[in-house]
Amino acid sequence: MDLKPTKPLSGFIELLPAAQRCFDYCAGKMQNVLKLAGFSMLDLPAIERAEVLTDKDNWDEIETQMFLFQKGDTKMGLRYDGTVGLSRYVAGHLNDLVFPFRASQFSKRYRGERAQRGRYREFYQMDLDIMGINSLSTNYDAEIISVINRALDSVVEFIGPNEVLIGSRPFWDALFDYLEMNAGQKKDVFVLIDKKDKMGDEDFAEGLRDTLNDINKENAIKSVFTGGYTDFVNKTDKLDAAIDELNKFMGVLAGMGVKNAKIDLSITRGLAYYTGLVFEFKLLNHPELGTAAGGGRYADLAGKFSKTKIIGVGAAIGFSRIFAAMLENDQIDLAEFLNPIDVAVLVMGDNNVAYASNIVNTLRDENIAAVSYLDTDKKFKNQIEYADKIKAKFSIIIGDNEVKNKVVAIKDMKSGDQQSLSLIDAIKKVKAA
Repeated sequence: MDLKPTKPLSGFIELLPAAQRCFDYCAGKMQNVLKLAGFSMLDLPAIERAEVLTDKDNWDEIETQMFLFQKGDTKMGLRYDGTVGLSRYVAGHLNDLVFPFRASQFSKRYRGERAQRGRYREFYQMDLDIMGINSLSTNYDAEIISVINRALDSVVEFIGPNEVLIGSRPFWDALFDYLEMNAGQKKDVFVLIDKKDKMGDEDFAEGLRDTLNDINKENAIKSVFTGGYTDFVNKTDKLDAAIDELNKFMGVLAGMGVKNAKIDLSITRGLAYYTGLVFEFKLLNHPELGTAAGGGRYADLAGKFSKTKIIGVGAAIGFSRIFAAMLENDQIDLAEFLNPIDVAVLVMGDNNVAYASNIVNTLRDENIAAVSYLDTDKKFKNQIEYADKIKAKFSIIIGDNEVKNKVVAIKDMKSGDQQSLSLIDAIKKVKAA
């Protein structure tokens, strides 16, 4: 028999119940951090018009990176990140929102790229953005970092401690201008810097040499990663402003309680989006994961949708990638998520279903997780085996005698002890366990 149809497509993840409960638990804890920080939880469409998703007119080019399709005359695609849909949403509701506006999304994203470890075609991301009209203090950049830090710390038992690395696009722009680099050189060097941690020092130096062919410019850029950015103080006003912004920002972070931040100017992130400070979170116990969360400032979020200038700072937490890696590396003990059911209510005979159903409803009203086994023609052995397989802590057995005497037979599934109690006393026993 060909079993391939039972497997999901490559790059798509599905979890067994215990892992899914752990996933939901972690997501809930992190989302609660965002809610307490005043972020509005948005649920935006998974499908957008193709022209919303891209600035390119060539359908064939973008088809390789996105899941695109056509219905009638309308070209559409599945969202590949949260920012594009958010920009359309904000531009369409400018008069309905209060700025600075805090938005959060936790949803699936889709990317039509080659599936590999750590990169999926369908995955969850947790986004948070703060937006202002015409201006937005960099204090909000620090606020975003502080909230992400708290969100990751809320599940530290699973993922361990983290650090956040701070970069500055304005610093590099100012340095490139100081070095009189042309547009092509700026772009190529940005790409080299972004890949520096994967290239090694020798390959990085060779890349600079091939791109710049100027030993003074090459040494100036390499000095940023050896002596530091302080070598460029008092070189130009733009450099001084960028360095001053970076230093002050680190002070603001410390004041917000973020003690795990450090400057790393190799952090540049996406060239098309970010225009200000940028940052990436790394999990200290899992360097193989790369970036756990990252983001930065963008100068004009909704420029393609509105003439109103919307400035923002945003970030995304790679939730699926983190969680899948933790499962693969056996970093999460799923044992505590195997036992979600407190009571299995077992029913002997059709005539006792109504009484048993009242029992189940009362248990649920008392915030006790309860399920009922309603195949009343099954033998008691089959029913008790079911209660054992779902790891129920207790089973409540309802037969003719229990209905007649208005009691329940409750069995401790671990010890095997069984006794007849009133429902009130049975509830007390379950809650005390």
